[in-house]
Amino acid sequence: MPALQAPPLERKFNVNGLTIAAQQWGIGNKHRVIALHGWLDNSASFETIAPHIEDCDIIALDFAGNGESDHRSQHGAYNIWDDLLDILAIADALEWPSFNLLAHSRGAFVALLLSASAPDRIEKLLMLDGAVSLSIDEEDSPKNLSRYLRDQRSLYKKPSRVMASIDEVVQRRIVKIDISAEECLSLARRSIKPAQGEGYVWRHDPRATGSSAFKLSSAYQKAFLSALTTPSLMILAKNGFSKWEDMKAVVKEYSDIEVIIHDGGHHMHMEFKHCESLAKKISPFFAKH
Repeated sequence: MPALQAPPLERKFNVNGLTIAAQQWGIGNKHRVIALHGWLDNSASFETIAPHIEDCDIIALDFAGNGESDHRSQHGAYNIWDDLLDILAIADALEWPSFNLLAHSRGAFVALLLSASAPDRIEKLLMLDGAVSLSIDEEDSPKNLSRYLRDQRSLYKKPSRVMASIDEVVQRRIVKIDISAEECLSLARRSIKPAQGEGYVWRHDPRATGSSAFKLSSAYQKAFLSALTTPSLMILAKNGFSKWEDMKAVVKEYSDIEVIIHDGGHHMHMEFKHCESLAKKISPFFAKH
């Protein structure tokens, strides 16, 4: 079960014309950490594990278009690199000249790009079951851009599905992520808002579910891995990305990232039975000089 402590502090940052929401644990602790969630998740995905991570001041963001953060403008986009300026602007607002990154899944890919391209800002990088996505065919780029244009135009004002109850919201989330209803509850609550009338609708921008304009090719991803100088640890889930042998081989060949395997599924940091032991891997990493 999650550790018992005071609820996280709700934060709002006005950056780049947007209000970005966040939650903060361990205010004033020694090691400054910005936590980045996975695709269509939000900052509540760190609610289970954050109280177990020792001596860390953790600010978990709701990426733009997710959780309680603003959606991007009509001409905005949700490509993998579009979050980088928001993260740096928030760090500047916090007066954190350098900081650590704790990132899950898609957030780990974002964190890798930022660490490789702004090494003076990132002290340490810890990735949870994610980093790269190497199954990219450059010949599909025209098709990807076509899908992006279609999705941006069609999804911008797509009406959200109305769900009758919190229980229905939770059930729709756990169909796609292998955790229990209780473990998913906080994530689900932060993912919705009241519908007009009765029920609930998703908060996330429908465009966040659409295709990216371009996907970084394997060669580009290997270049970012090779450029990485930040001390880095990747913890792969035993029932998640650890099964992806090609990714592990590329990470080992092109970087000095330490890779370890931990029990659990892709959302292992949200699993009550795994969060404490996982935190015991995370805390010492951020504490190292």
